[in-house]
Amino acid sequence: MRQTRLALALLLLVAGVATTGTAWGRSDKSGQGQMTPSQAEQAARRQTGGGRVLSVKPSDGGYQVKVLTPSGEVKYIFVSGR
Repeated sequence: MRQTRLALALLLLVAGVATTGTAWGRSDKSGQGQMTPSQAEQAARRQTGGGRVLSVKPSDGGYQVKVLTPSGEVKYIFVSGR
């Protein structure tokens, strides 16, 4: 009886770890739903008609991209990281 309970507890523990995804520090590295700084840079260039990217900084779940527009204006573009 004690061995059965122990086996059941172990099985539940393993099943719980297998279904959590973030157990043991594992995170979603598939790239889905998460933008890279390079992708944020490309998105900001598109939004400004081909501006020159001056900087990319992580900000509030996305990126703040500083862009020099083709007309010479400096703009800050927020690109969502999702």
